Amino acid sequence: MFVNRGALTDRQLEVLETAHEMGYFERPKGANASHIAAALDISQSTLTEHLVTAQRKLLDDILE
Repeated sequence: MFVNRGALTDRQLEVLETAHEMGYFERPKGANASHIAAALDISQSTLTEHLVTAQRKLLDDILE
């Protein structure tokens, strides 16, 4: 299966990588959205936009 990481912007990749490294996708979560947003010095709504967009792009590749 090919996942096109190139479809992500640099910022989307940075947000996704930071969220992953901080444990956002773990259960229980290692960090919540507000912690990740603070680490990236962005608003929580901007973080959410980047995460949702990046996840949609990756899932489009996986589920096609």
